[in-house]
Amino acid sequence: MKKTNDINNKWYFLLPLMLMLAVVPLIVYLKVIPLAGASFDFWTGQKENLDLFSHYKMVWILISSTLAVVVLALNVTFYGFERLKGSYYYIPIAVYAFFVILSTEFSQYTDISLTGFTDRYEGMYVLLAYMAILFVTMNLVKTEQHIKVLLGALFTGAIIIGLIGLFQYIGYDIFKSAFGKSLILPADYNQMADKLQFQFGKNVIYSTLYHLNYVGSYMAMLFPLTFALFVLTKKGWLKGLFALLALLMAVNWLGSTSRAGMFGGAIAIVILMIMINKVIIRDWKYFLGGFVIIVLLVFGLNYMSNGYLGSRIGSLINNAVEITQSTDKDDVKSNIILQGLDIKGNQATLVTPTETLTFVVNGNKINFQDKDNQPIAIKADKSTGKIDLQDNLYKDYKITTGKSGKMSFMQLEKGILKLNFSLDDNKVGLLNNKGQVVNIQPVEKWGFEGKELLGSSRGYIWSRSIPLLKNTLFIGYGPDTFAIYFPQNDFMGKFYAYNGDMWQVVDKPHNLYLQVGLNTGIISLLALIILFVAYFARSAKLYIKNDYSDFISRAGVAIFVAVFGYLSAAFFNDSVVSVAPVFWVLLGLGISINYMVEQKKKGLTTQLTTGEMGKSTRQTID
Repeated sequence: MKKTNDINNKWYFLLPLMLMLAVVPLIVYLKVIPLAGASFDFWTGQKENLDLFSHYKMVWILISSTLAVVVLALNVTFYGFERLKGSYYYIPIAVYAFFVILSTEFSQYTDISLTGFTDRYEGMYVLLAYMAILFVTMNLVKTEQHIKVLLGALFTGAIIIGLIGLFQYIGYDIFKSAFGKSLILPADYNQMADKLQFQFGKNVIYSTLYHLNYVGSYMAMLFPLTFALFVLTKKGWLKGLFALLALLMAVNWLGSTSRAGMFGGAIAIVILMIMINKVIIRDWKYFLGGFVIIVLLVFGLNYMSNGYLGSRIGSLINNAVEITQSTDKDDVKSNIILQGLDIKGNQATLVTPTETLTFVVNGNKINFQDKDNQPIAIKADKSTGKIDLQDNLYKDYKITTGKSGKMSFMQLEKGILKLNFSLDDNKVGLLNNKGQVVNIQPVEKWGFEGKELLGSSRGYIWSRSIPLLKNTLFIGYGPDTFAIYFPQNDFMGKFYAYNGDMWQVVDKPHNLYLQVGLNTGIISLLALIILFVAYFARSAKLYIKNDYSDFISRAGVAIFVAVFGYLSAAFFNDSVVSVAPVFWVLLGLGISINYMVEQKKKGLTTQLTTGEMGKSTRQTID
């Protein structure tokens, strides 16, 4: 029997989970993906997508999760169902998975619901893979050695991600070097190395995770986790290692400049202070030292970035204050350059804070009018197609007419305002960035009026996303279909929210909970919330009065605050393939550790009870 237990507890059963923690977040490799159907219609107009950060991560998530399920299945086959823990956590997991499948089955865009939207790839297969790795982690992790092995894999990947991020912050981005590009480009695409551009420059960290916000979500887990282990670990050399690791994670946590990540990490540290308050009082020097280093780090990184980090932290505070204050709608409206755009038949009218311009198409002629419907004199150059409005009020307008194939068009510019119109068949149509005629329709919105620019225009996205929830009470639109159902034709709203960019594709809600509620339905969201709350309640009960005298309880509370950090950042960030697999493994690990701590407590209680009964019996006999 002992031999069987030894076999069951071998660390190499955890290799698929180790792969998920250490390797998947590091994958950066070019995949050229042709776009067709909805993937093309709702994207930027490109016929193919050059994906570096998401596609192959998705592939390896599916491979790793499949291997993990196979390992668990073999364990159950050879050693029986006692390998599986009985747990009420399975209920919300099953409910969520069921509604993921149901939302996919009834989705109008099954292909996207299965494999995911362009640049994201969080379709049904990946969402079910997340549940699979959560289930497998809960059931394969049995011993302290298992915890150490998985944390070791996590920290190995985190160190590489952290070092890449550190060098990016100081201006040495490996992906912008010839060597780095050779690592991430297939041989057939080496010729495009010189043309490969990355959107972020010095003093911003995106590492291997695609975007600074995803680094923020990752570090909202890793920084609190490593900081907790630094404070709680007693062994000198190990404490020193955790101190260095926590410092590296803190550099990336702050250096990413992700306000969502900063928020999540800060909340996690507050929760940590509550959970280990007795340890902080006892070992206050370590905690105070760590806090001082973080403060110095903020000043140092802010100095290196010429004040950019400070401005990001300041904007986070300002947004928090602004959301609690009332907004003067008239002041907000006066700052909106495009206040109205109305197209009816052969006539279009646009309104700005300073003037109204109407133009009417009659055959080959275009007549312009002011707000009182009075004609505006023009000067036209037939050779260039330029039209000058002979009125000082309209002197900043640049108007050009021409032909694109068989279509007649007119381009109108004023500052950042740039509109293209089709003029065929005595009919005016608005052209999008793909050259297609689009309709201007009323857009339903809720809340955040006058606060649309909050959190890098998250207020705008949320105000247009929340009304969509009324259609997903039971099942969602389908995994990863958010971009299809978001009102992409809200041109005026986008113009204001994105500083003139009317055609930006909004492909994510910047809120995990909205993302789940819309894609897979509110019932699936409630299932996840129940899962998270159950874990939080159980963890709080176990650790609030814990003395943290053993490694398991230290790891347990560290993972608890890491999970809390991720889910706090998730109010402003989405689930993505770069970070989510780490979260789901950590959640499964946290649940397993809680089970171990409970079993240990039960064992001690049984021993104490047995000892007291024996003592009472002896006293009676004597």
